[in-house]
Amino acid sequence: LGGMNWFDSVCHAFATTGTGGFSTKQASVAYYNSPYIEYVISIFMFISGINFTLLLFFVNRKFKKVIDNAELKWYFWSVAGFTGVIAVVLYYTGSMDAEEAFRKSLFQVISLHTSTGFATADYNQWPLFSQMLLILLMLIGACGGSTGGGFKVQRCVILWKSGSAAMRKMVHPNSVNQVKSDNKILRPEALHHVWSYLILYLGVLLASFLLLSLDDMDFGTAISAVITCTNNIGPGINSVGPMENFSFLSDFSKAVLSADMLLGRLEIFPILVLLAPSVWRKSF
Repeated sequence: LGGMNWFDSVCHAFATTGTGGFSTKQASVAYYNSPYIEYVISIFMFISGINFTLLLFFVNRKFKKVIDNAELKWYFWSVAGFTGVIAVVLYYTGSMDAEEAFRKSLFQVISLHTSTGFATADYNQWPLFSQMLLILLMLIGACGGSTGGGFKVQRCVILWKSGSAAMRKMVHPNSVNQVKSDNKILRPEALHHVWSYLILYLGVLLASFLLLSLDDMDFGTAISAVITCTNNIGPGINSVGPMENFSFLSDFSKAVLSADMLLGRLEIFPILVLLAPSVWRKSF
């Protein structure tokens, strides 16, 4: 309905719902210069970043389970908040009108939040503050149980609640502070798993960044390349921005980033388990 031909429509539908982000055009979705297409893709990228179990609940008319889900609430308000802030920055620092600033902000926020990686604007040209917010979104990622990458919103929710409980415990040492998610008390093992994953996740980012620093590239390019590959997004900033690519990197850097993509897609633990000698060593 927006003017795409059938082939492009099918390819973009697959790349949107699978949060893959590859377009049939070199300029990505910006090629079409269509607000209608941008809004449609934005809506379905957002939907594709939701836990698929919640989508099943919605189809089965279990609306209360969808509305009361804590992760979905955080996901929705993070998209709304980041979109609003970036749109205001673009409106007051650039030449966009209010609608365009909102649309460009909304599309880029959802695209990077869900790790889809489509682009309708070269955010390398945006203020540094907006770029830093987009990098933060890359780190957060989509909801658990979706096709999106990243650290996952659910883990961020658990870490926030766990940190809040720890602060309350410091203020009131004799209080009993239980961490809950969707009205369910989380076991210590679950909290330990999330904190362990955070440490491993940050360790992978740091190690990869140090390895890429051996190559001749600026700080923004190196750190964003690691973040975007580990979180399976696609574009970063600077030399690996939305209108650029990774072809200039050395074979060594490409190998590091390829490993990051695999680690990020499988969420680290399976790879570490696979490499553990106790898993594959034959017992006698």
